[in-house]
Amino acid sequence: MAYQRLLNLRIIMTFVLAALLAVAVSCGGAAEPTSEPAAPAPTVAAPTQAPAAQASPQPATHAPTTATRAAPTGATPVPQAQATAPPTSMATAMAKPEGTLNIAYKDLYNFGTHPRVTPATVGLLVGTSVGESLFGRDAMGNALPRLVKEWSLSPDKLVWTFKLQEGVQFHKGYGEMTSEDVLWSMEQLTAEDAVNSVASRLRRLWANPEGSARAIDDYTIEVDTAVLQYDMLSWTSIPYAGWIASKQQADELGEEAASRDGAGTGPFEIVEHQAGRSWTMKAVEEHWRKTPNFAELVYHEIPEESTRVANFLTGNVDTFTMELDSLPAVQKMEGVKFMRVEGGGTIHVGWYGNFYIPEKERPAYNPDLPWVSASGDVNSEEWERAAKVRRAMSIAIDRQLIVDTILSGEGKPLVLWGWEAQVHRLPPDIQAGWEFDPEKAKRLLAEAGYPDGFEVTLIPDIRNVPGEVEATEAIGTMWEDIGIRTSLKKVPFATIFTEIKARTYDQTNTHGTGGRTDPLSLMIPMFDSTSGFNVGMEHPWLDEMLSKAVMTLDEDERYEILVEMARWVFDHVASAGLYEVNIVWPLSPKIDPWKEHLDHGDRRILNALEYVPHRK
Repeated sequence: MAYQRLLNLRIIMTFVLAALLAVAVSCGGAAEPTSEPAAPAPTVAAPTQAPAAQASPQPATHAPTTATRAAPTGATPVPQAQATAPPTSMATAMAKPEGTLNIAYKDLYNFGTHPRVTPATVGLLVGTSVGESLFGRDAMGNALPRLVKEWSLSPDKLVWTFKLQEGVQFHKGYGEMTSEDVLWSMEQLTAEDAVNSVASRLRRLWANPEGSARAIDDYTIEVDTAVLQYDMLSWTSIPYAGWIASKQQADELGEEAASRDGAGTGPFEIVEHQAGRSWTMKAVEEHWRKTPNFAELVYHEIPEESTRVANFLTGNVDTFTMELDSLPAVQKMEGVKFMRVEGGGTIHVGWYGNFYIPEKERPAYNPDLPWVSASGDVNSEEWERAAKVRRAMSIAIDRQLIVDTILSGEGKPLVLWGWEAQVHRLPPDIQAGWEFDPEKAKRLLAEAGYPDGFEVTLIPDIRNVPGEVEATEAIGTMWEDIGIRTSLKKVPFATIFTEIKARTYDQTNTHGTGGRTDPLSLMIPMFDSTSGFNVGMEHPWLDEMLSKAVMTLDEDERYEILVEMARWVFDHVASAGLYEVNIVWPLSPKIDPWKEHLDHGDRRILNALEYVPHRK
């Protein structure tokens, strides 16, 4: 059975990892672990291009105004005004940066900064290092000042006024950030051909045909959304949705060259990068917000867990994306510390091809697939059969087993994706989650007309969420147990995302993201038929309810709509949560935790790296 096979697999992996670690430790500080000789060591090779030969940027000559949320006379202050601005480096004397901070990820992606051609997966890493977003976000989901220092909302709740920080300098000598750069960056990010998966959400906020976005002066921007929109601050506080690039650099170098050698405003400046290997960045001294403690930041791409662990134990990297099975072994390292981000990652299961909006032709729509209905009528027999198949596939998954084994207990089963922080708002039967009942799953398949099962392809998205590949493999085993012949494929996320965006993918997948405080912020990209991302289910009712929700500013009224949507998603198995997981970052003896400084715009990767302290 799935339980025994998964347990046996974990025991085998534990012994294998222990052996690998013994070899790594015995090798001391070897640059490349002998346990994985084919994997590249995290050292920087020649860059793909030389950095632009330009003067270093001049630091701001005066301290920015302390960030507040004061509203101009006659304007309605934005809610959640308790948040305060982070301290700036200009207000506090900083020691000169020194040393190199090395971080290893499973997948690093190709570096780029141009807002129109940079996908969200890259933007997440760019927006927390080289770039900065308009806002930050605290653990409760409240927006915090960042490049925007003050903001207000008009009495009719349609016009936002943003006051920018003054004196913020772009890297590589491209001068001060102004309203022109912000408007240009948002114009690029919201273009019809923008590749970022959140482009459509920002488009309705910053580029509504009936509204406008304009500069009042060099440091003031006014955005008229034309219709009520609740989520302006939510989207512009996500690192991959609101980082600002230099318009001057793009004008001078062109789109491609500017993207490769991007000038941001963040605390680190790109120096060189190699596709599939590393990004190397240097500290921006006298940065307007916080001068980094480390002089150099290097991201390394190391896909294999054993190689990441070996590099950590031999001192080649200072922290890394760690699978939780490695926790017991890493705990034995002398001087190791851990920084835990509770609920930092979440994963769901999606069934693709469920596209039921007649006026939108979708190549992936195929009613011959067992989990796809020939009718969009939720009361039809065809719909009921397809929903039974999806439900069978969901309840065949032993989520608790995955949490206990693959996640080593560092997580919990997830019922609906995006609801992890608001599950208490859901009806009790939904809160109870998906039952695990393989026998019932077999009966549902038989009732749907598939007593002998069927074939399906299952692809895990590699998104730096612990357990994502191993859990997907476990799901495949569990589906096999109920007669579903599962073909597991591992492809780069960029490949599967291209198919998802084009609506040409018609199988199943698992997809991870950072933990959310607001379920609607994830339900929009999941189900909105205009979204650059989707989970394989588009339906007129979902579009209608999403439009209604985003135009409802009152929180209680909005959650009434969201709970109604949650009921629909759960009853029809439009998607199914898999688990939420704590992300545990091991810290080498060189560094100490900086959890109090972490930004919560997206919690699945490390951020606030300018605050990483040297261990005393």
